[in-house]
Amino acid sequence: MAIEIVQTDVLFAFILLGLGLYCVLSKKNLIKIVIGLEIMAKGSTLAFIGMGGADVQAYVIIAISIEAIVAAVALAIIVNVWKHTKTLDSSKMRQLRG
Repeated sequence: MAIEIVQTDVLFAFILLGLGLYCVLSKKNLIKIVIGLEIMAKGSTLAFIGMGGADVQAYVIIAISIEAIVAAVALAIIVNVWKHTKTLDSSKMRQLRG
């Protein structure tokens, strides 16, 4: 019974990782790319929980807080890009070169 639960958790984790990777590789909007990165991070956290059980709770809490900090910094950078280019298209990032 416990093996089936671990397999289900890992299956959902790989699904989340795949969805996040698709979002990062196929989208050009910077906000959608950050959302894809967060989906991938949640998938890796779920895999970590599924494989480790109750022993990894402290590590997961630290990982989730680091993910929140990374998302905040990424969104601050996106706001700066918006101020300079008036677009969120990632192909327009070349204009920021000094």
